[in-house]
Amino acid sequence: MLCTRLTIIALLAATQCLTSDGFLYDVACPGVNGELQCPPGQVMEVKAVDSGLESDADCTDRTKSATVLKEDSLHSAMIYWVKLVCDYLEQCRLPKPDAGMFQHNYSNASFIQVTYDCRVKPADVITVVACENDIAEIQCENGKVQIETAKFGRFDKTTCTKTPLNMTFAASFPAKQHVKDKCNGLGSCSVNASMEELGPTDPSYDHNYLIVDYICVRQ
Repeated sequence: MLCTRLTIIALLAATQCLTSDGFLYDVACPGVNGELQCPPGQVMEVKAVDSGLESDADCTDRTKSATVLKEDSLHSAMIYWVKLVCDYLEQCRLPKPDAGMFQHNYSNASFIQVTYDCRVKPADVITVVACENDIAEIQCENGKVQIETAKFGRFDKTTCTKTPLNMTFAASFPAKQHVKDKCNGLGSCSVNASMEELGPTDPSYDHNYLIVDYICVRQ
């Protein structure tokens, strides 16, 4: 597990465009949170996570690809953790660069660059959200459940809370597979949105929720 410290949306979406290689970039310079954003109706897939030095980045334009270090300095699990937090979401916010994300070569001048792309979320995907300790009811009137993704943790400031929370990057590693194992191929299933059922989050947090995307497959 990683260490525990692992603009208006419309304006961001309007100003964001694909680069010549077809990918989007977010460069979190020192002291700045990562902020990935897809256009409305699209969801992201993280392709790479790299690091470099502030002198090799344009910190006035976080969407511009920076020159990254050739040597892999980040923690070996960093790419998997960022994908766990961000994949299948329209937007995500990541922690500021810190030493816990690196296995070596970290400095106060280090940035983290995330490379990602966006794709249209299929119209037949059904999304269910359950607050912590509530039950997510997943069901198909016709066909069988096929889980596209399941995420348990906290991924924005406002879901399942009356007071906006600053934590937006806590996630459970086993949640997706657990929901798949429990629900795939059934007409309906119930999942308890709890750490007891879905596993602890990293970083550890207790104001979580479960979000499940699934489709109904006719057999």
